[in-house]
Amino acid sequence: DLKSRCYALHNAQSFQDEAAGARLIDRLQALYTLTHLRGRLHITLRDLRSALAFMLVGTRNCDEIHELYAHAATQEPEDARAAILQGFYFNSWMGGDQPNTDRLLTQLKAVDMGKTADPRLDRQLALTAPGDDLQRFSFAARGSYDQAILDKLFADLPRSYAPGAENQRTAAYQTYLAIARRRYFFERRDDGWGEMLPYRTGKPMLDLVKDPAAAAAIRSDLIRAINRGEGLFDPQRLQGDLALEVRRVDKGTIRSYRVFPSDRFRVEIQDASRNARFVEHTPRGLILRYRGVSQADLYLNLDVFEMLQRLNTGYRPSLEEEQGYYLSLTVFKNRLGSERYDEVLLTMTGHDFYRIQRRANGALVMEHLKGAPN
Repeated sequence: DLKSRCYALHNAQSFQDEAAGARLIDRLQALYTLTHLRGRLHITLRDLRSALAFMLVGTRNCDEIHELYAHAATQEPEDARAAILQGFYFNSWMGGDQPNTDRLLTQLKAVDMGKTADPRLDRQLALTAPGDDLQRFSFAARGSYDQAILDKLFADLPRSYAPGAENQRTAAYQTYLAIARRRYFFERRDDGWGEMLPYRTGKPMLDLVKDPAAAAAIRSDLIRAINRGEGLFDPQRLQGDLALEVRRVDKGTIRSYRVFPSDRFRVEIQDASRNARFVEHTPRGLILRYRGVSQADLYLNLDVFEMLQRLNTGYRPSLEEEQGYYLSLTVFKNRLGSERYDEVLLTMTGHDFYRIQRRANGALVMEHLKGAPN
């Protein structure tokens, strides 16, 4: 009697759809892979089974589902409809809006596209009735009760600007847009779903860990980003080499940088299980590797890679972001500190630099390093 409205059957039929099911699975797999690439959790098979089971059917048995739908028809309809809506797969894939104790569902919330912001898309979703959106997949075999609930939420959105009700109005739109964004992410027909991810580098990272040649080609971008993080914003000044600040001294007037040639760096895919012939595995990220007398590695999980790409576009990280990013970089700098280097940069202003080079005969030569021409 609930087959046209039951969220559990709706979820199963969505992923079983002959045309759109494969697309939904690909996008769900991308979300799980991004969580894996963050490196916060070693995802086990038990974690996967638990999270997928929760996404499909939740924790209610059939009698409890019938009771929930009975409440939606009679008592407390708004609360019951909200609970039903959280059972649909586009909300339940990361545990819905409620806190939970499942460790994988908790990590999946970090890649929730419902918490991001895109003014153009949000305006479209907020002003267009859910039933008028023709850019989503059609599912002939499943019910449309999710559509009915979203239509009710859309109709109840406050359209007036009554004084004193700004907070309630904002909360109502945020709740509706988060749900609409999640459903649109999974069911949009085009390939723009990658732009909806909370990580700008999420889709590129997914492609890089599958292509060693493409990963090797981003070496100069990574070096330039690290230089920016060290306070060096003129890429032409270093001609592609990497410069790491030695240390900052309180009340010191001169900042010094050790310079390492770019041809000793390379980017590799971090894949410790690549030699396991009979075990399925996924790379864990990228490695910026320096080969000199010894070897120094900077491990790039998704968060560090995102920070480096943001630095390349002029982003200034917050204190919390710096702590996470520089913890990884500090280990890398300590390893490089034991390597031989033949060039040092000195500056007092951050704009005028002097370079000290050690020549092949052991002589030290100091010269003024001009910046790039305007």
